[in-house]
Amino acid sequence: MREIGCVVSVKDEAVVVAMPMSPECEKCGACIVAGEGKEVLLLAKNAAGAGAGDTVEIEISAGRVLAAAFIIYMVPIILTIVGFLVGSAITGGDEEANLPIILAVVFLVASFLSVWMYDMRLRRVERRQAVVTRILTEEEARTRRKQIEPAKLGG
Repeated sequence: MREIGCVVSVKDEAVVVAMPMSPECEKCGACIVAGEGKEVLLLAKNAAGAGAGDTVEIEISAGRVLAAAFIIYMVPIILTIVGFLVGSAITGGDEEANLPIILAVVFLVASFLSVWMYDMRLRRVERRQAVVTRILTEEEARTRRKQIEPAKLGG
C-alpha cells in the first residue's frame, strides 16, 4: 500500500510523517490518529533521506497491515471466547454459574495487555512497517495535495 505524507520530524534513520487518514488507515491501527481524526502520524524508515517539510511517498507492506489488524481485532475476540469456554468446562455447563462470564472478561483484559506488550516489544526492536520510498518534487506534491484536500499535511 502506498500513501503520501509530509515529514514532520526526523530522528536518526526514522521520520514521523503526517498524512490524511484514508479508509485503509481506519482499519489498520498502525498509525497514531492526530488532529480531529482527519490526519494520522506514522513512524517510517527514512530510506529516501527526506527532511522535515518534504512531501514523501510511503510504502506500507500489506502483509504487515493485515497482521496488525488481525492482532488488534481478532486476538481479543478469540481469547474472550476461549475464556468463556474454559469457564463453561470448569462449571460443567451450569447455566447459573458466573464463572464463564468472569473468565471471558479476564481473558479479554489479558488479551488487551498481551497486544499492548507485543506492541511495546515491536517498538523497542524498532521493526518499522513503513518505509519512505521517495521524495516528491514540488509539482508532484502540489498535484497530490489538490487530490487529497481538504486534509492538511503536517500542519
